[in-house]
Amino acid sequence: MKLGKNILQTIGNTPVVMLDGKYTKGVNVFLKMENINPGGSIKDRIAVAMLERAEAQGELRPGMVVIEPSSGNTAIGLAMACAVKGYRFIAVLDRMVPIAKRDKIRAFGAEIIFLPEFEAGVDTVKYRIDLTKEIIKAYPNAFSPMQFENQVNPDEHYHSTGRELYETFGDNLTACFSTAGSCGTLTGISRYLKEKNPQVRIYGVEPVGSIIFGGEPGKYLVQGAGLAFTPTILDCSNIDFTLKVADIDAFRMARKLARNEGILIGGTGACAVSAALDRLDDFKPGDNIVVIIPDSGERYIDTIYNNTWLFENNFSELIEESTTESGLEEIIISMGCTLNEF
Repeated sequence: MKLGKNILQTIGNTPVVMLDGKYTKGVNVFLKMENINPGGSIKDRIAVAMLERAEAQGELRPGMVVIEPSSGNTAIGLAMACAVKGYRFIAVLDRMVPIAKRDKIRAFGAEIIFLPEFEAGVDTVKYRIDLTKEIIKAYPNAFSPMQFENQVNPDEHYHSTGRELYETFGDNLTACFSTAGSCGTLTGISRYLKEKNPQVRIYGVEPVGSIIFGGEPGKYLVQGAGLAFTPTILDCSNIDFTLKVADIDAFRMARKLARNEGILIGGTGACAVSAALDRLDDFKPGDNIVVIIPDSGERYIDTIYNNTWLFENNFSELIEESTTESGLEEIIISMGCTLNEF
């Protein structure tokens, strides 16, 4: 059991869970459950690391305000860390961020700058970054970790996430799948694992429409993954394969894991799981592959797990019909209740 002097000391050393082998063709598929971190995502790791490096270098000092562009998870991690460290924090978000993420940021006492309205599926990351830089330039008492450009991001994953994976599997790890967003996770863990075992295969995954690894730009609704540009911290030298996954396949996988495994994950992790299960033929029975799960599906209850949202965004084929027997449903209605309708 971890003993922390504060909540930030409980970050990391997250568990690894094995998927049911009935649909993995004998390949051992493991999920690295980063949602177990206290702020609820893998971004807790870099939030603390970036702040502490800035403090050590004198860039961040008492009385300053921290401002960061984010799709939600980094903002939550920073809001939590700033609450502990005594800094004011302001997140720069687009209006597509799920309510659960917005509410959690505010729960830590942080504030939010919302972008103007954009069409659904449009990548606003570059706009958020540029806006944040303008604010920092105009207000010198502010500091932005700027995760997309901060070398602390991949370095932290090298020293923590990558190390934990190797400590768990050693040289018995065949492959690792990680979705690309800021690319800190993918860059850091691939460097560590390849240094320890050059034979391990690294798969980088992004949504269809993202152009981190090239291709045609387009709209996508998976949050926290993909970009309309390639971040400067990305190092592709240790990445063996790059894959693209469509929104609908990621969302279908998320809902499948919830119903069949009792595991509630976000679209980013589901994107990587979908890619891993689609590439099972790359492996032989008994091989060990691990998939990075950045956050929990609790943050997307009002989106990818919500039938109304699925219908409004043209994913109606993912909506399941009730399996309750008609006789039982009649009894429920006769008692003045409703089934699956509030």
